[in-house]
Amino acid sequence: MDSLIECFDFQGRQVISLIGSGGKTSLMWYLANCYHDQRVLVSTTTKIGYPTERNYDFFYSEEFSNLGKDGIGITLAGNVMCNGYKLSSPPVHVFEESLQHFDKVLLEADGSKQCPLKGWETFEPVILPETTTTIGLIPISVLGKTVDQTTVHRLPLFLRATDTVQGVKIKEETLAEIITSPTGLWSKSQGQRILCINQVESSEQLLQAKKIVSLLPNMLLKRLSKVIACNIQSKEGIILWEK
Repeated sequence: MDSLIECFDFQGRQVISLIGSGGKTSLMWYLANCYHDQRVLVSTTTKIGYPTERNYDFFYSEEFSNLGKDGIGITLAGNVMCNGYKLSSPPVHVFEESLQHFDKVLLEADGSKQCPLKGWETFEPVILPETTTTIGLIPISVLGKTVDQTTVHRLPLFLRATDTVQGVKIKEETLAEIITSPTGLWSKSQGQRILCINQVESSEQLLQAKKIVSLLPNMLLKRLSKVIACNIQSKEGIILWEK
């Protein structure tokens, strides 16, 4: 595998929305650190855990009037809630007024309640129209597990979006279906679309990731800019398909 950041190869100014499940927060902070020598904003359009062990240079909560005026480094922005355990989204006007001041904007735009898969309500994910790239994450490690409430957030919506039923084992076809479904992973996406198949640790899992890509219809692949098999923890990746 190659360096993960080389797989993404983000050029110029970007507003990046991360959706899906199985690594959004880790990838967001990995990318933030990779671009630490630029003006980087880390935030959310939904809710994220308060990053007690993450490095950032500036922090804004509730008072956002100077957001974007600090210069180079990582700026974290969000309203503190749940006794300091979570951050919620700043008001929309804050994004509208501040995005222009940053070189890279990284937004966690989806929630999965710590489940490896999810179905989507009509109001999610929450993706800003200014988004230039949407990264959709799916974890390969969920293969072989059972489709139930412990593996799938919003299970009834997931079942409706795919041809699967509760209680069966998750297969490559299951993941291909939720990636492809009109009400699945890409339903609200904006800009370039990068599919990230995460948690790939072995040659077997890499083959599984390649099988998922082979199951995606050409009509969907035409909407994607690339597909990356990766392991965010080891900071490695490989491009499986690119437009």
